Formats: sequence, structure tokens, C-alpha cells
Amino acid sequence: MNFSKKNHEHQKSNFLIVNQKSIIYFTLGILVMSTVAFIKVENKITKNTNVKAYIEVLSSSKAYTLQIAEAMPAEKYTFKPTDSVRSFGEQMAHIATSSKFLIALFVKGEPMPSQEDFAAAAKMEKEMGVSKEACLKAISESYNLVISTFQNMSDEQLAETFVVPFDPQQPAFAKEKAFQFIGEHTAHHRGQALVALRMQGIKSPEYKLY
Repeated sequence: MNFSKKNHEHQKSNFLIVNQKSIIYFTLGILVMSTVAFIKVENKITKNTNVKAYIEVLSSSKAYTLQIAEAMPAEKYTFKPTDSVRSFGEQMAHIATSSKFLIALFVKGEPMPSQEDFAAAAKMEKEMGVSKEACLKAISESYNLVISTFQNMSDEQLAETFVVPFDPQQPAFAKEKAFQFIGEHTAHHRGQALVALRMQGIKSPEYKLY
């Protein structure tokens, strides 16, 4: 009788231990799955946040560039700080046309233009540069192209690489980097346009960081 009772209690104890282990494993499984799900959601939020932040930077850059283009009177668009540089209008036209060119070359993988193509582009910039209206329109269109191109690219597409064909060493970069190059190039020529604006005694628009 005592043996049966002890055996029963032993079986009951084993059953409780097994149940406790099952509950622990089940709880751990839920925690692991919840953590994985949270990480996935967190990554998605981070990605969306980063995209939104970059679009805001581009939109701010667009607004600032257009303010600079608006500040110069139409009759002063042909002004050059010195004969060896582009006129104010040509700087504005170059910002617009070069952004489209870099998207085509770095992001869309189009072939490197020929010398004749570059000559035609330079001629077009000179012609566009005399018209304030044409420059404003082209700047707005080029920024819209950069923004929409970035928005429509997946993570995989942004991670694809491109080479810089006009560099003899032809370094490779992720396509995401192309958008940074476009921003740097725009800032370079926009700065030169600001010098022309100030040399005409025109107060430049306040710098927009965001």
C-alpha cells in the first residue's frame, strides 16, 4: 500500500515536472517568436523612417535651390563672376541636367555618353541658362525625378552596384550612394551660384538645413 502510494506520488511529481517544462518551453517559444516579429516590424519602421527622412532632405534641397534661382532677376541670369566659369543661369541649368544624367548613368545603367553628347548637353545648358523660366522648370523636374526614382527602388535595387565610368580606376558603389553623389554635386554648383548672386548685391535666401 505504501509502495503504491509512493509510486503514485512519484508519477504525479514527474507529470508536474513535465508540465512545468512544457509551459517553460512554450513561453520561451512565444517570447522568441515575438522578438523576431518585433525585430521585423522595427526594421520596417527604420527603413520607412530612413526613406521618409531622405525624401524630406531632397524636398528641402529642392525648395532651397528654387529659392536661389528665383532670387536672381531674369535679366541677370547671364552674369558671370569671371569669364572662365558658368553664368548664374548655366549653373542652374547644369544642376538640373546633370542630376538627370547621373540618374541615367549610375542608377539606370545607361551607357556613358559620347563626346558629341557632352557637347550637345553643354550647348543645351547655355541655351537654357539665359531663361529664368526654363531653369526653374528644369530644376523642379530634375528634383522630382530624383525623388520618384529613390522612392520606387527596393532595398535590393539600392544595394546593386555601379561603376564610375569617367574615373580611370572605375570604383564600384551601391546605387544608394548615387543619390548622395547627386546631392554633393548639386551643393557644389549651387554654392557657385550663390557667389554670383551676392556679387550682384542680392541677399541670398537663408540656408535650409531641413
